[in-house]
Amino acid sequence: MKEINPYNILKELSFERLAGSENEKKAADIIVTNLKNFGLKVKRERFDVNTFDTGKGKLTIDNKEYEVIPYGLNTDCRIEAEFLFLENPEILRYNKGRYRNKIVASFGFSRTIQEYIQEQGLAAFISIGKPEREASSSSHRQKTYEDGFINSATMSYDDGVKISKLHGKTAVLEISQQVAKRKATNLIVDIAGSDPDDNLTYLVAHYDSVARSPGASDNGGGTVSLIKVAEYFVKNRPKRNLRLIFFSGEELGLLGSQYYVKKYEEEVKKQGSLVINIDVSGDPLGADRVIVTGSRELLGYSRGILLEEDLCMNHSLDIYSSDQMPFARLELPGISIARFAGKGSFHIHTPNDSIDRVSNNGLNKPIEAAITLLNRILNAEIYPVRREIDTSLRDKIEKYFWNLTFEKPTLEWTPKYKQ
Repeated sequence: MKEINPYNILKELSFERLAGSENEKKAADIIVTNLKNFGLKVKRERFDVNTFDTGKGKLTIDNKEYEVIPYGLNTDCRIEAEFLFLENPEILRYNKGRYRNKIVASFGFSRTIQEYIQEQGLAAFISIGKPEREASSSSHRQKTYEDGFINSATMSYDDGVKISKLHGKTAVLEISQQVAKRKATNLIVDIAGSDPDDNLTYLVAHYDSVARSPGASDNGGGTVSLIKVAEYFVKNRPKRNLRLIFFSGEELGLLGSQYYVKKYEEEVKKQGSLVINIDVSGDPLGADRVIVTGSRELLGYSRGILLEEDLCMNHSLDIYSSDQMPFARLELPGISIARFAGKGSFHIHTPNDSIDRVSNNGLNKPIEAAITLLNRILNAEIYPVRREIDTSLRDKIEKYFWNLTFEKPTLEWTPKYKQ
């Protein structure tokens, strides 16, 4: 069989892939076809998701129209109100009630600000994006959509500069966007070990994209990396079992991975030993990173193994906002591999995260890193990873899930005395 070229598969996946959409199904078919060519069987597992068809929006102030990008899950609206510009959205935290029923715009946004936007009862919120980029796509979370949300949109930096001078004017925000409950699909494939024990190692990536973006680096690059790793281990059968999962709904709040961990909680608790996640990849020139959400022992182990194989990647002990995080809730350690700082990753979540900004060379290092780590782990005489996450990360993980779901998270942590 001819060896696959991951960049060619990435070309096939170069289109918007919203969770639950027809394009998501098209992407899933491309992935499945490539995996079946290796003789692998793929399980499609569907789950409910609130999703949307890509909409459009505009903000009118002083008889001038500015394009805005509606948040995902934002339904149709027409809002007329006083417009206010805030230099820093953190101001919402302090001036309680000052901005009720106003259309507020600010440079920058974080999920920690979301609750203050809700509490203040704004008429609408406009997040102004970063310079030299098109306006990015974002989304309301599932819970805020169901419980009630503040109408929101993003805007380009250049237009943000213009409207920042129109503080106090009357503005009209109009959004047109269809929201629906649909089914999204995770893809699960097992590569059976030649001499397995009960350790189950996961290799994961998300294949959905945000609205308006072909998602070449985020996360088409991670998706084709998993296919390439699958090809390697079909040809070089490991001793232990390997499970690959292509998640959907990551861009709407890690929905596919949250669904999987909840449904297979006993499996993750009893057999799960490590999850490796590839998210953002393909920059021709970039910084290769490995983020270990685990123990300091695992951090050193990963760094040392990769250095032995001439893979000098920046390592850190931290959390990373992607599909390994739901596994961390059950104290399953994770390793996230990513390649940042190039043109593709600079433009993530915009229409410019496109195939012309990534390359085969940019895909190679994350693929090599995943194969190198998995080769050592899956074929070791003694499974070399302890189920442990450094206690210094616990507060970060808890805070992360509060901001992800807007609900109290359940963390199952080994008591310190047992560690």
